[in-house]
Parts: sequence; C-alpha cells; structure tokens
Amino acid sequence: MAIFTASRAEYGLLYPLIDALRKDPRTDAMVFVGGSHLTTESGRTIREIQADGVAVTDRFDYLLNDTDSATLSRSLGIATMELARLFDRYPFDSVCVLGDRYELLAIISCAILFRKPIYHIHGGESTHGLIDEQIRHMVTKAAHLHFVTCAIHGDNLRRMGEPEWRIHNTGALAIDRIRKVQSRSRQEVFSELGLDPRRPAGVATYHPVTLEMNVEGLDQINQLFGAMRRFPFQWVVTAPNIEIGRDAILDHIHRRAAENSDMHYVDSLGAERYYGLIPHCEIVIGNSSSGILEVPYFRIPTVNVGDRQAGRTRHNSVIDTGYSEPDITAGIQKALSPELRQSLRTMEFQFGDGHAAPRMVDLIARTKIDQNLLRKRLE
Repeated sequence: MAIFTASRAEYGLLYPLIDALRKDPRTDAMVFVGGSHLTTESGRTIREIQADGVAVTDRFDYLLNDTDSATLSRSLGIATMELARLFDRYPFDSVCVLGDRYELLAIISCAILFRKPIYHIHGGESTHGLIDEQIRHMVTKAAHLHFVTCAIHGDNLRRMGEPEWRIHNTGALAIDRIRKVQSRSRQEVFSELGLDPRRPAGVATYHPVTLEMNVEGLDQINQLFGAMRRFPFQWVVTAPNIEIGRDAILDHIHRRAAENSDMHYVDSLGAERYYGLIPHCEIVIGNSSSGILEVPYFRIPTVNVGDRQAGRTRHNSVIDTGYSEPDITAGIQKALSPELRQSLRTMEFQFGDGHAAPRMVDLIARTKIDQNLLRKRLE
C-alpha cells in the first residue's frame, strides 16, 4: 500500500495506520512525503516523520513560492507530474489518502489512471466554509473503500450513493495516536516551549477560510488576536496551512508574536508536544479541525471561530463564534465558565475508542483487489 502525506496534521493522523501496517505480516506500507513537510516555512516536518522511525520511501516536491490561486494551481500540476513518477516507479497495489486537501486531487487522478484502488479516511464529513468540502466529496466518488470516524459520516456517504459494503466505521486514527503518547508534566511541557507553568495557557491555530466572501482574512485574524489579548494567557500560536491567503495571515502572526511576549509562535508542535500540551491548557482557539476532532477527547473547550469548520459533527466542548472580537471574547468567557467545565467531565466522546488502525489494517488485508472493487457504479 502507498500512503501519501503532504501536511503535518495529516501525518499526525496517519502515523498509527503506518505503524500498524508495518507490524502486521499481511500488509506493508510505502510512505511518500511531500508538500509542506519539505518547506522551511512549515518547520520541515519531514524530520518529525523520520524521528518517529518511519522510513520515507520517496518525496514529491511541488510547492511554488506563493499561495495565490494561480500559483497553487501550478503547484497542483507539478504535483501530478511528480506523483506520476512515483506511481510508475514503485510496485504498490493500492493507495491510502486522508482528508480533503487539494493535493489529493493529484493523488487520486494518478491512482485512477494507474488503476489502483483508493482507500479514503475521513469521508462523509462536512466543512461548509472551505473548498475542502468539494475536494472531499470528489475523493469519495473516486474511492473504493471508506474508513469513517462515526456513524453519522457513514450515513452521509450512503446518501451520496456509496454502497454499504464499501463503508466502514473504524473511528478516528487521531485517538489511536493520542492514546500512545506518553503523558507529560506541566513543568516539562511548558519549560520546553518557554512558557511559565504558573500561568494559564492556550493554543491558537488559524487557517485561511477559502470560501468566506464577507470578512477579509486579515480582519479575521485581527479580531481573533484582539479577543485573545483580553485574557491573561500565554498563547502558543502555530502556523496556518499552505492554502490561498496563508502568507498574509502568517505575516500578521509573526508581527503579533514579535510585539507581545505572551504570544509564542511555533511552526509545528508535532504530535508528542501537541498532545502533551493540550491537557495543561485552558482552551484551544481558532479554526483548526483538531479543535473539533481531537481536543474534545481531552475534555478541553474549543473556541471555534467562523465558518471553516461549519457542518462538522460537534461535541458539547466546542463553542462556535462569529469573526468579531466581541463574539470571540464571549466564546472564550463561556469556555472558561465553571458550568461548562463541569459539564465536560461526563461528556461522551463520539469519534472512536483508539483502535481505528487495527480495524483498518484488517479490512485492508482482507479486501480482494478485483473488478468488483475497482468498478464504481451508481447504486
């Protein structure tokens, strides 16, 4: 099986599957690394992959030096050429992809032309404010097996016409990864990040909202930082994804971090530090899917800003706000309320039990690659 990863968030979720595939005698995995993993601006996160002991089979380097629509479109064309080389060179029998980023269009195009079955993780989800919504559903119609995180997402795929036998509710790989990360003391994690363990802290991640037409990206981030400044927290701020509008947001984050000693910018925390930090934080804020998928596992409140994650399945720990500073401020206040925190103690987690990877491996190992699998029909 070939596994492709082009971003830090995607790899963090894929790692348990890569590990399980390599440990099972019935399966193996070739790992291809590209995109933001190879860029200095995103922290060259290929080093995190190698630090996990994952052997990188090959790389696909395609990103150009800008994030406007024309440049990303050209990058996608380069990605298709780079990936065609990998598909032609390496003898894998199937392809596994996760999520909904634009790079997947190049991967699934090559998979279709090379007649490789596609196994898709995180289908059936919804993000109304992003082009990712279209990409995810395009991948769904190309994919031959679907590994979903909860029953609701499986139902969504059935409504899209995917037959029952192709859909499997495995739970989320993120929980497998969280359960394997060794817990760390507040003193250890805060010291490593230059934080004061005696003071409260939060994590902020803000990505471009690619289908938001009413509020400019810089205004969005200005309003967010204005609200964050109202609270006496130390904030760990991570880099936005490489998407349209990313550069302006990142420049603004750099300026704010330079002006305010309570803003600590980190390109990428990596899974170990991220999952070690979250339990010691008061809140997570921004518009990252992690705040919807992973943070609720820790029963830590998420303040979700704007429309990027609109449509996703929610836990009670997620507080949705508009883009304005007063809205975000009110969201933070609610997240810090004793009533909410008390309610989260008994909140039931919806996205699996930490055994998604072995379920996926067993399904992959037992799936026969034949005409019945490869031929997608309207059903």
